[in-house]
Amino acid sequence: MSNAIKKYELDLPVSNHKIAADFILSYLSQINIDKIFGVPGGAIEPLFDAVARFNRNARSSIKVKKSDEAAPFIDLIVSRHEVGAAFMADGYARETGRMAVCCATTGPGSSNLITGVASAYMDQIPMLVLTPQTSMASFGQHDLQDSSDDALSITSMFSSCTRYNSVVTHIDQLKIKLIKAVKAAYTYPRGPVHLSIPMEIWSHVMEDEVIVNKASTLSTRYEGYEHDAYDELCELVTGDKKSLFLLGPECLPYAQIMVECAELLNAEIITTPAAKGAVQANHYLYRGVLGFAGHTQAIEALLDEDLDHIIVIGTNLNPFETSGQCSNSAVVEKIVYINHFGSDGLVSDESALQLYGSLNKIFHDFKKNLLASLATNETTRNMPPKQCCCMLQYSGLTKIGYERSIPASTRVDQLEKRAVVKPQYLMSKLPELLPSAARYHIDAGNSWAWATHYLHLNAASNYQVAMGFGSMGWAVGASVGAACAQKGAPVVCITGDGSYLMSGQEITVAVQQQLSVIFVVLNDSSYGMVKHGQRIGGAEEIGFELPSVDFALMAQAAGARGVSIRNAQELDELDVTSLLSEKGPVLLDIYIDAEEVPPMASRLKELG
Repeated sequence: MSNAIKKYELDLPVSNHKIAADFILSYLSQINIDKIFGVPGGAIEPLFDAVARFNRNARSSIKVKKSDEAAPFIDLIVSRHEVGAAFMADGYARETGRMAVCCATTGPGSSNLITGVASAYMDQIPMLVLTPQTSMASFGQHDLQDSSDDALSITSMFSSCTRYNSVVTHIDQLKIKLIKAVKAAYTYPRGPVHLSIPMEIWSHVMEDEVIVNKASTLSTRYEGYEHDAYDELCELVTGDKKSLFLLGPECLPYAQIMVECAELLNAEIITTPAAKGAVQANHYLYRGVLGFAGHTQAIEALLDEDLDHIIVIGTNLNPFETSGQCSNSAVVEKIVYINHFGSDGLVSDESALQLYGSLNKIFHDFKKNLLASLATNETTRNMPPKQCCCMLQYSGLTKIGYERSIPASTRVDQLEKRAVVKPQYLMSKLPELLPSAARYHIDAGNSWAWATHYLHLNAASNYQVAMGFGSMGWAVGASVGAACAQKGAPVVCITGDGSYLMSGQEITVAVQQQLSVIFVVLNDSSYGMVKHGQRIGGAEEIGFELPSVDFALMAQAAGARGVSIRNAQELDELDVTSLLSEKGPVLLDIYIDAEEVPPMASRLKELG
């Protein structure tokens, strides 16, 4: 005799009407949402059911999707932990430039999302978070996973890490609150928004057709700026002045136009650690990273006594981003600070100029101004283009014939090929081994330090890092989310063994979805940054040890390809082309020299 419960035995109501969950999906498809990341559960089941219906109906009328049309299908990507769903949504949003959606069930399902949502909040990643509530009649009665305001309030938990956060208590609120949430996600400062929807609202009949006016739904980007301050910028920063550009993380969507302005001014460029992807490493004006794990050349460029202006863009100048280098008076008085309205920059009032507005508009107009000035300048109009450097190929990396080149000056070779891999060598070697179009996601910890200083990509926008909240395991989920967004290039996750042990189960999502993700695990059997921080700082050495783990074998057990690399020779002989010839993820378990000290001195100074 079968103990299975029959559906008819439950006496559930059957309806062919569209419900609120269907309405939400129709709305999301109209604004080009085609992925939802989440974990199932009883209370969120109406949304999962609606996804199945939506896709079944879409298959009955398949058509080729144009870029401005509604999404024909909505893929449901089921993560292994809710925080992984939020990290995946983060990576997806970064790759596409669009809002991402994640969901979870009531109680712990919703609270498990919080770290990933907080990470997106700190890095201004647009994300819609959908969570259910127990039925409103049960609020405060401590029903299973009651997360209402009368119990363990989930909206209170999300209040500090969302741009909009509300409970939908009546079906008539749903449409307006959904529109409000989406607009808030896209409005500067962008970030996550949260709707908490009780169970009876999800299943409420809602026959209204979804007609979306995109102009009223998606917030129009404000393209204004302070004109008096802009005019002063044009007067201050001219072709006969020596300028330096310092790019922060808020520059990333507009970095190309800023680099073009720097080229017109022949101004050197440095970045904060989180903005390293704003400029290609072999650009002739690039002088590296300022701040955590940064480069001597960047500090030298900043402190150059001949500088007239330091054009600081899209950073709040916190100590982690700058190692405190922007706080001395000689630097402050040269700063021309440019950022969005409402930014929380820590720039001193003694700076040369502060300009607030649309970064996109400011620098498009500034470029026009610079071009006009060059066209009317008799001394420069007929000059041939300046040959700033000689480009040579060197061991698979581009080496610039210039003494301040970051790729050349930080290139590390490893002569002892039978020894475990030096992490510096690994970072120098990866761009040579992996496809040039690969997207890199860097996890918190030692991975940050090694990659910031030694990993140099000769293509902009292929480097992602989440330094706002510093969540370990972020790169594992984010790389899977990014791979869901595009199939044209592999996605690389550089993570430590500590981070991978926290989130490594998400590799099974890449297996299930057959995604081209390369997980590079720095295996040193320790929380490396903790270990080296304790040693350098003179603290007690405790709590950093991890067991010896065969991560390649773990990957194989999960259905992925796993490769152990125990020395530099095996790294040199790695055939990535062969590994990528089959669909699905690859894990490279790389045994690194655990005694190599990462470039983390600035972080230790910050900690005192």
